Amino acid sequence: MGLRDGATKRPTVRRTSGTWSSCRDTLTGMKILAWNLNHRAAKRRIPTWIGTAIAEQAPDVVVLTEYVEGLDHASFLETLKVQGLGNYSLTSQPGGENQLLIVSRDAQRHCQLNAPDIHRSVMPNILEVSFGGGGVTILGFRMPAFEYKDRLLKRQTWDWLLTESDRLRDRPALLVGDFNTAPGDPKADCGDCLEELVGRGWQHARPATGYSWRHSQSGNKRLIDHIFLSASLVPRRVEYLWEFERLAPPGASRKIGLPDHAMLVAEFDQVPAPSRVAK
Repeated sequence: MGLRDGATKRPTVRRTSGTWSSCRDTLTGMKILAWNLNHRAAKRRIPTWIGTAIAEQAPDVVVLTEYVEGLDHASFLETLKVQGLGNYSLTSQPGGENQLLIVSRDAQRHCQLNAPDIHRSVMPNILEVSFGGGGVTILGFRMPAFEYKDRLLKRQTWDWLLTESDRLRDRPALLVGDFNTAPGDPKADCGDCLEELVGRGWQHARPATGYSWRHSQSGNKRLIDHIFLSASLVPRRVEYLWEFERLAPPGASRKIGLPDHAMLVAEFDQVPAPSRVAK
């Protein structure tokens, strides 16, 4: 299948300077929140209850997928900054694509990725940041909705992600976001790739109950938002949360531009490195 224009462009990432200086050699109880905001590649208003819902969880890091920088972008960042989330990185908007936003308490460093020559939708949906010298690395990810005739592009994107995961596997790292792939999906839909990540040494930290997405009309439920931890990170808590719905207007989950995914909230610790014994 032919490539579309812009497939190899790297995203431009903007970030603020560090405002919360607690970069740690060993993490304890770090809390991450991943959420698909359902902007669907268009500029949307961000209602105030989105910020309230994030504040209620008091995360250390927020990974927002299917985000698009719109008129409310600056005010939304200010809302998060008031919560102590004053550092961010954002992928570029090449036009008609979703973006990925990572906001954090700690100062973060953007990590340059080798752009996969697959499709123009891929790179705006991938963002890697790290915290502190030798601290945790987060690869935020959203699999574009490659379906039908574009299904091969989904496999190619998964192949790229699996290769990148090998680079991160032996350090404190996590892969998190909307993979548009559920456990049990057929191989044609890349269901085997979730198992492949586990086979390569990653921990699939799955919530014990719940689901991460439901179809607005049929009510069909799927588990497509995931977090994978490297061996040096230990999960404490992993949940799909829909509590934000009590803050939203009735029927909000059926409206384009408002979240139709659960919050994926996880807490984890870092296993201390073995101390060296002097000879």
